[in-house]
Amino acid sequence: MLVRSFAVAEPREDPLYTYLVAYEGRAEDEDAWHAHYLAHHPALMAKLPGIRELEVYTPMQWVCPPGWRRAQCMQRNKVAFDSAEALTAALNSPVRKEMRADFKAFPAYAGKITHYPMATQVLRTC
Repeated sequence: MLVRSFAVAEPREDPLYTYLVAYEGRAEDEDAWHAHYLAHHPALMAKLPGIRELEVYTPMQWVCPPGWRRAQCMQRNKVAFDSAEALTAALNSPVRKEMRADFKAFPAYAGKITHYPMATQVLRTC
């Protein structure tokens, strides 16, 4: 997937808690959906209190090697925080309500949206 990184007020390298969102369905008009999303939603997400990292992933065409199954996901997002408490505070903030209101303005979309909060460990190799 193509990664689009967005600026946040106080970035941090290697934040410890990540929240991934996957849009696993399809929009009636994916170009219109992505255009709306990219024009509105990242600016709202960047306002989440304590956010340290923000990325939006969109599909790229690629050739799937034999024996592999290509995952079909219309979009994925990643936001990251310093702690589980910071993530919880962000998810309970007024900004999250703004994000939900924007979600209602998205172009037509059908499918599953999954949310994955997780502790993150960065491994470095020499």
